[in-house]
Amino acid sequence: MRTINYLFGVLFLALALTACSRKNEEKSPAFPPPSAEEFAGVRQSFFENLVQEKSFDASTGLTFTSDKGVEVNISYLTNNGALVTGDVQLKYVELFDIGTIALANKPLLGKGTDGKVAPLVTGGEFFIKATQNGTELDGIVDMKVPVALTQADNPEQMTGWSMDDDSTIWEQGKRTQMDFVGGATGTQADSYYCWFPFGWTNIDWLISLPGEKTELRVKVPPGYNGSNCAVYAAYLSIPSTLAAFDIYVKDGEYFTEHTGIAPIGFQMFIIFVSADEKGEKFVYATKLVTVAANQYITFTDDDLHSATAQQVIAAINGLYN
Repeated sequence: MRTINYLFGVLFLALALTACSRKNEEKSPAFPPPSAEEFAGVRQSFFENLVQEKSFDASTGLTFTSDKGVEVNISYLTNNGALVTGDVQLKYVELFDIGTIALANKPLLGKGTDGKVAPLVTGGEFFIKATQNGTELDGIVDMKVPVALTQADNPEQMTGWSMDDDSTIWEQGKRTQMDFVGGATGTQADSYYCWFPFGWTNIDWLISLPGEKTELRVKVPPGYNGSNCAVYAAYLSIPSTLAAFDIYVKDGEYFTEHTGIAPIGFQMFIIFVSADEKGEKFVYATKLVTVAANQYITFTDDDLHSATAQQVIAAINGLYN
């Protein structure tokens, strides 16, 4: 009898341990959150892959057509006000679609003349940096940017914007100038003609959304926070814009945004972006929501997917198909 009771006891303990083990396995996240450094690393690697590099003689300048078809011209460079001669290295980046903009972390929020922050519709974001022997140079680039590279349907309303390297808010008219090159009819612009400084610049239109606005809050899976993931919003009815939930409330463990980007009743795509724990791939999720007053939107572990950069870009851009 004791032997039987002992065997039943061993069997019960084994079953209990198995059940406990399965329960723990079920609780383990499919994609353990990365460190802040791992998330920054996968972003940096992605950005470096976007860079188009050129070497040229500053005395003769540089003219080239970018991978997307932008005509780029640099005629002179300066270093502390002195004209530069000799070999120069150029780095050029162009961002047009919201998938690429999200992974590069250059969201479309601009500060209007009233000081308030609102979403932007983009005709293209650009980064230009020129160096000589490791010294960063100053200059002006003029570019002819085809309107057809984005889905913006209001090219005549676009203006030039720029931002500092460590910022996420664009400022209108700061050291930028723009004009348009007419199309075949002479009445519709088919290209933006821009004079931009080096650094980050943008072709944009600051949009004013109708209706009552509300604050949205986005909860992310456990272990994710303001340092190892990012959350964005894209409007179903307005392609070529990507607002950021750029405020992380630590005490409440949620992301929020500048009140005004979320009109009640609007349909928005909420986009979550992070990295895997090895810092090798991106982890992402998307949700289509209809904005309600004081709404909470929650991402769970089950919503997350791991993918290459190109797969994430295709998924985000594909939201509009």
